[in-house]
Amino acid sequence: MRKYFILPALALPLLAALLLSSCAGKNTKKDGSATDNMTGDTATIPALEVLESSDAMKTEGDIRGAEFRSEESLKTVTFNYDRYEISEENRKILQANATLLKARKEWAVLVEGHCDERGTTEYNLSLGQKRAKSVRDYYVRLGVPESSLGTISYGEEMPLCVESTDACWATNRRAETKIKVQ
Repeated sequence: MRKYFILPALALPLLAALLLSSCAGKNTKKDGSATDNMTGDTATIPALEVLESSDAMKTEGDIRGAEFRSEESLKTVTFNYDRYEISEENRKILQANATLLKARKEWAVLVEGHCDERGTTEYNLSLGQKRAKSVRDYYVRLGVPESSLGTISYGEEMPLCVESTDACWATNRRAETKIKVQ
């Protein structure tokens, strides 16, 4: 009779371990597509607060076939790890950029979202797009014509720094505002 109690006592923990390990990969995408439902700490990131709701914010400028360049007077903003919300410091930089963008109506504007090397390619492309879109939406709220603004994400593909250090990663987590004269 004692043998029958030992067998379930050994089998039950093994069965529980097997069931728990089979659930570990269920949050990953098998098709390799980017996802808005990001995992980890970013799932709790609040959405960018929009003061005014507008259907016009869904319209984006056409950036196809264009050669955009950096403009020295337009500053780049950086982001915290796994974040895309605009900090108070970044708001000041973007306000100065917006003043210039509103004065130069002949400029088409591209906001590029970038990430550091950590994370999957899909995750970084999605996070880079959210960074670019949060900057674009802030420009629209500041009065920059939305039809002149476009976004693109490069994820981790265009780093400014290639060292694996915190300081280097911080420079790669950015949104750049580039222009093209129309």
